[in-house]
Amino acid sequence: MTTVYLVRHGETDLNRQKVIQSMKNTHLNTNGVNKVKVLRETICDLGCDICYTSPLFRTLETAFGLVADKCLIVNDNRLIDRDMGEFEGKSSDDFDHIKYWDYKLDSGDRGVEKLSSIINRCQDFLDDVLEKNKDKKILIVSHKGPIRIMHHLLNKTDFENEELRFEVPNCYFEKIDVI
Repeated sequence: MTTVYLVRHGETDLNRQKVIQSMKNTHLNTNGVNKVKVLRETICDLGCDICYTSPLFRTLETAFGLVADKCLIVNDNRLIDRDMGEFEGKSSDDFDHIKYWDYKLDSGDRGVEKLSSIINRCQDFLDDVLEKNKDKKILIVSHKGPIRIMHHLLNKTDFENEELRFEVPNCYFEKIDVI
């Protein structure tokens, strides 16, 4: 059996300020580093054969804090955060979460990456990684959007009705056995 561990990166100052980071290359803050240290104990106890991460600093720092001395860490651009277009650097209160997470609407206006694009790149990533790592323990460190999508893909839940019902806080951790 293959096991996937999904982890969202630790907290950054922009997370704390509720500012949309998107492609901004920000670092973890002290709280983020401390929560990664706590999560490391769980991850080390479970063991990982390989770790895949987005190439942005906040995910790299999280991955290295979790398993740098335990397994190979591989950057993969398919795990990068959702491109939030005009909303990058703005308050998350300015972003219409319902509109941009509507599976049927699939809005890409104002430069926001379409939901279908994230789903496709996450599915492509999972197909590739699960094929290469059968019967292994795979750690995936990414961002809120891709983690939310992979949660739904791996658990085979309904995007149409469940996409916003699943919250992904910083340092979110989930174990999923893939059969």
